[in-house]
Amino acid sequence: MGAGSRFRIGLGALHIFTLVVVVYGPILPGSFLMDDHRLIKEDNPLVNGTLGPLTIWFQTDFTLSTFALWLQWLAWGEHPGFYHAVNLALHASSAVLLWRLLSQLKIPGGWLCAAIFAVHPVAVNSVARIAEIKNTLSLPFFILSFWSFLHYESLAFKPASHRWRDCAPLWYGLSLVAFLLALLGKTSTVMLPVVLLGWAVWQRKRITRQDWLKTIPFFILALAFGLMSIWFQKNQALASAGETPPPESILERLAVAGQVVWFYLGKALLPIDLNIVYARWKLDASAVASFLPVLFLGGAFALCWRFRHQWGRHALFGLGCFIVTLFPALGFFDSQFQTRWQVSDHLQYLPLIAPMTLSMAMLASLTNAKIFRGVAFALVLALSVLTFQRARAFATDESLFLDTLAKNPAASIAHNDLAVILAKRHDYTGATTHFIAAVQTDPANAGAQSNLGQALALTGKFAEAEPHFLAAIRLKPEDPQAHKRYASALSRQSRLPEAIRQLQTALCLSAKPDIQARLDLGTLFYQNGEALHAANQFRKVLSFNPDLPETLNNLAWLLATCSDDTVRDGMEAIRHAERACRLTAFKKTVMISTLAAAYAEAGQKSEAVATAEMAIRLQTANGEQRLADMNKQLLNVYRSGLAYHERPAVAVPN
Repeated sequence: MGAGSRFRIGLGALHIFTLVVVVYGPILPGSFLMDDHRLIKEDNPLVNGTLGPLTIWFQTDFTLSTFALWLQWLAWGEHPGFYHAVNLALHASSAVLLWRLLSQLKIPGGWLCAAIFAVHPVAVNSVARIAEIKNTLSLPFFILSFWSFLHYESLAFKPASHRWRDCAPLWYGLSLVAFLLALLGKTSTVMLPVVLLGWAVWQRKRITRQDWLKTIPFFILALAFGLMSIWFQKNQALASAGETPPPESILERLAVAGQVVWFYLGKALLPIDLNIVYARWKLDASAVASFLPVLFLGGAFALCWRFRHQWGRHALFGLGCFIVTLFPALGFFDSQFQTRWQVSDHLQYLPLIAPMTLSMAMLASLTNAKIFRGVAFALVLALSVLTFQRARAFATDESLFLDTLAKNPAASIAHNDLAVILAKRHDYTGATTHFIAAVQTDPANAGAQSNLGQALALTGKFAEAEPHFLAAIRLKPEDPQAHKRYASALSRQSRLPEAIRQLQTALCLSAKPDIQARLDLGTLFYQNGEALHAANQFRKVLSFNPDLPETLNNLAWLLATCSDDTVRDGMEAIRHAERACRLTAFKKTVMISTLAAAYAEAGQKSEAVATAEMAIRLQTANGEQRLADMNKQLLNVYRSGLAYHERPAVAVPN
């Protein structure tokens, strides 16, 4: 490659990167959207400590993407702008690699295809959401694998004396490694070997025995990752979330798949009215009309086949690649996305390339250079404007949900998520309005039912809230959050035994230790006069984390002052109280007071008196007069050689 070619490629790449930065400007520095923060932090097994950098591989779906998010978390933590910048860089890199791949395939209009992909509005759903690094990270490896395979093919057919012939196996190995990395990024790239066979047919009009042999390792990887992904989706993603896709027969799935293909094709060619939540179709498998999209699709392929010796061969390759790469998103296998959407823009990030390339190649072939350049400029400009406007909607969560509801007022998910934002601002009136809308548009939305109950309970409307708590638990009985919220509302109504049962259920359902729920359960036991159970809950919390000063203090106070002498243990109380004081450098006067009570219970009169006097001095100096007055009364008790014991709590009947 000469210096001129390298300069041309560098300049073309610079233009693509510039386009990406300009059209995606509204998301910089941006914010965390939808489930971004949860997937980066709370649900990332490398961040929460469930798995390690060496043990994560093949233990989760989208392993490489999870690993990449962890590296970014280590680098810039809670700053979303950096995550967005990485996604933009990956997206632009994919566009540049696409340009080079199309040039290798000798498809006309390669740079235009790459530029249009870079600024296509459909891609915004993937590029603007940090959680969708699965798409932006896997695609460069997918394209690199295809591109490397083409290099391998070009060298493998060279004469044995050719100086680069021996490099062919290296290109084949690079292609295989890149495919593995693409699969680790996102398993929807699994269809690459089918695309490779499609390319062989497009080039040579047949598939040879050598073509099958060369793609066997790719098919083995594809089969392994495909089966693994199906297992993960069913046994982890769906099971852990307690979700089940709507039951559908194979005929219903086929009818929906036909509709999905035409929907995505329409959005690829005319990207208007894009949305986060599209209305679901309700198709009747017994009606012939439901299968018209499938029949039309078959007719389109039949027409292309009829003219396969002319333009039909190119159309078959383009449409075939589109449907093949879209296959994982057609709904034939149960996936978590089916519980929320039938279609979503991010699911056609990779398939988008095929119809776009086919369209631009046709345009380049049917027009002269002057017209082509004019149309190309107009297309890039129009799509850039649309993408810039779409990116503005993705600037914040609130703007995204408002945009969604403006286009689809029946989007229960958007109503619920917008209401959560309003509730965090303590705008419970606005939040309740949207929670009600979420429940009305989808009564089976368990999260919205639970959230509505929470909002009503916080505004003092427990009688109205309780049916929604119960509905959430009925719809999703394995959701610990629904039980915890109901427990919190019950405790505020002094229905302690019921609240205790709900929290116990929540703890049984939690996949990992829930320290806060266990602390709340201990407090409820204590309030209900069940001191022994309260102490046991605090001990369990400390077994998970022994360095919690508040919990140490609460347990020490309970062990030192409980009215039940079977619960009291002065020496254990001293150990916990001393640890709490050391952890807080003896600056928390409440904990010093607890230590004095513990010494008194253990019969250490002088230590109790001295510690109580220290607490009084610090509390007086800090202006904590109420605590100082209380400790002066306790000091008289300790000086008489007695310990302070609380009055027995009266248990609330079940």
